[in-house]
Amino acid sequence: MTLQSTLRAALMASVIPLAATAQGIELGPEMPLGEGTARAFTETDAAGFATRIGIEITEEAVASIGQDMIFVTVPLPEAALEAGYDHVSLDWMPHGHAPGALFGVPHFDVHFYMTTEAERLAIDPADPLFMEKAANRPSADLMPPNFVPPPELDPIPAMGEHWLDVTDPVFAGQPFEAVLIYGAWDGELIFVEPMVTRDLLLSRQDFGGALGQPARVDEPLSLPSAWSVSFDAETGVHIVSIDALEARMSDAGAGAQATN
Repeated sequence: MTLQSTLRAALMASVIPLAATAQGIELGPEMPLGEGTARAFTETDAAGFATRIGIEITEEAVASIGQDMIFVTVPLPEAALEAGYDHVSLDWMPHGHAPGALFGVPHFDVHFYMTTEAERLAIDPADPLFMEKAANRPSADLMPPNFVPPPELDPIPAMGEHWLDVTDPVFAGQPFEAVLIYGAWDGELIFVEPMVTRDLLLSRQDFGGALGQPARVDEPLSLPSAWSVSFDAETGVHIVSIDALEARMSDAGAGAQATN
């Protein structure tokens, strides 16, 4: 067994079993992507609360995707909205993106946004306060352990700033297959983003791992305790998801944390 496959096995062993806990599933509309489609889904528990939010990409879409960047807004089911999310931005990066030494290979960026699309698109260098909002970074206790912002301000239009897990094996020289990123803007957490290479999807191998929880949240929000990449051979779809969602209450609200 190679070091890379050993690492993948260790990561997947830490993920909470998903299918066994799901009591229901809600599906969003299919969106065109290449010669296939993509759609969002939400798994719920017996009380109807979201436990997993993800996106399905058909194998035809992954196989046929071209050499042009593609940005697809994917609507979320109602249970995901109630969990604090608004939409998914599925971005195809055929040549990767900066930093090229880490992420310069073809991959998908799967942003699960808490903001509305209008608010996201308003993250614009034309805004006179653009850099001021970028500099207003959230308190570290609003982010999971080990996630840090770029050493210098690096706001991305229509996205925000990307916080990375400094313990991720990619920073120790492991090849990039998939990583989990958190995003922030103007003092707030605004997205959770798995980034997944096309090669990993084509391999149909599982990937993922456990996630820590922030010390606190500013607004009621369900945050993942795990994330995963997988392939469903029966339906022919690749799945990228944030898993084992934990419903969090702000200090200003109930003053306590509730678990679904």
